[in-house]
Order: sequence, then structure tokens, then C-alpha cells
Amino acid sequence: MNNLYFAQYLVNENVLSPQEAKEYLKTCEETEPGIAVVALAEGAVSASKLAELVPFEKEAFPKLAVAEGVLFPSQLEKLQEVRSLDGLRLAQALLDNGKMDFIELGKQMAACGAEDGSPIKEAVRRLVEGNEELTAEAESYAEFTELFMRSFMRFMDTTAVVNFCEPEYEGMFASHIISQRLSGEISFVSGIYASDKVFVEMAQRYSREKIDDADELAEDSIAEFLNVVNGLFVVDLGKRDLDLDLEAPRIGKNKHPMGSRQLQLCIDTGFGSFELVMAADEFTLTEKRF
Repeated sequence: MNNLYFAQYLVNENVLSPQEAKEYLKTCEETEPGIAVVALAEGAVSASKLAELVPFEKEAFPKLAVAEGVLFPSQLEKLQEVRSLDGLRLAQALLDNGKMDFIELGKQMAACGAEDGSPIKEAVRRLVEGNEELTAEAESYAEFTELFMRSFMRFMDTTAVVNFCEPEYEGMFASHIISQRLSGEISFVSGIYASDKVFVEMAQRYSREKIDDADELAEDSIAEFLNVVNGLFVVDLGKRDLDLDLEAPRIGKNKHPMGSRQLQLCIDTGFGSFELVMAADEFTLTEKRF
């Protein structure tokens, strides 16, 4: 199973609604997967076998599995070394809340693992479908979004999904936007647009420091993160013989971005939502209107 994009796969396939996904992402922040879920994801135990053993407490499964001959002690030891990846946290949360049983969970894990493409890219393609203004940018925006989401989940230690709903502006009266332009053979701009509350939480997670306000330290942390992601994107584009430079990040407070061929994606995480903004040229930061 593709642990990293399991949540996005479920949203794309309408197994979870965007609102359900948002709630489960919050639950994942406090959820640790049990060995049964890890064993299912790793293919060590079938869903039907786990269904036969139900009901059992999550913590009691290792002892039960050995006693029933479902797992050898050596297998159990290896499974206990598997990191608590975000897709596994979500799987456990779905079980705990009765959204799925082991049979359904096994079915969805197998289907996600069999996917050839990227659920993140697929989400972006759906969102720009029919928008003639963004046709030429669709693939580059999809590629950047996948790179951004992969980096975001790694550095911020949370599951995240591209939401198909309209962005929610509640709580955005106090906000920050950090943007950075790639210039050269092509022009591309990306930005992180978030309420101050979410902005501070992102800064704390990335910097691993205690940050209480959307101050200069928070701004520097998010600017550094965006610079890292854009740097990786420049490397990828360089493999296509595109020579690009990274310009200095720009910071806006309580401003709304307006750019050429702009796409705003609502990104839901376990600690709140924000917008990933992409455009073909530098944003004009305008006063927000609500």
C-alpha cells in the first residue's frame, strides 16, 4: 500500500468525503497503528484471517497472533520495527471509528497499492479540468503539488490531502502568505497562504522550535521550507535542461494573492487547513475582501 497517499486515494475514490477526511486527519494526530493494521499493510496477515479473530483489543493482538499461529515471533519482531506511517495511522482511525472493518480496509489498501499513477497528481488534474486558462500549466502544477505534499508530510509529520471543496476563509482574517518565484527559461511562482494559527503550527513543526506568534522566526521557518521545496523542483526541472534561478521569498500579511494563471488548492492537514497557491508569474498581493 502507498502509505503516503492513502488518504488522498480514499478522497479521490469518494470512499471518504472531503469533510470526513478532514475529521479523520485530526484523529490521526493522536492515533498509533496497532500491529494488526501493520501486518495487513505489509501483507503478513490476510484481511479474512484478521476478521476471523475479531473482536480483539489492539494491544492484545501480538500475543493473540502468536498463540493462534497467525504470526511467528520473528515476523512479529519485524512488524514492530515498522514506523508509524501516516497511512497506517489513518487505517487504524478508520477501524477505531467503525468506518471500515478489516475486510473493507484490506480491499482499499490493495486497491491503493495497485494504483499506477499518483493520487495527488490526479486530484490536481481533476481540479483544473475544464479550465482552459490552466490547461498549459496543469502538468507542471500537478508535479509541483506532489513534490510539495511529499515534502510537507515528511517535514510537518502529518497526513495531508488536496481538498476538492472551495477554500474556507474562516479564521483567515489574520493571515500570512509566503511566496517565491522561479525565473529563467520559465516563470513559476508558489506560495503558502495560511491563517496565522496554522502558519505558526507549520513553523513550529518545521523548525522544531517553540514559536508562539506569527513573527519573524515563523516567517523565516516557512520561507526556508518553501525554499527547500522549490529547490528540489528546480533540480527536477534541471534534468530537463531548464535553467532556473530562485528569487528571494516574499512575505505578505493579511493580503490576498492574485497571479497570472493562478491555482489555489485547499490543503487539509491534521492541524488545520491552508492554501497552496501556484501561478505563472509573481503574485500581486491585494487587500483582502470578505
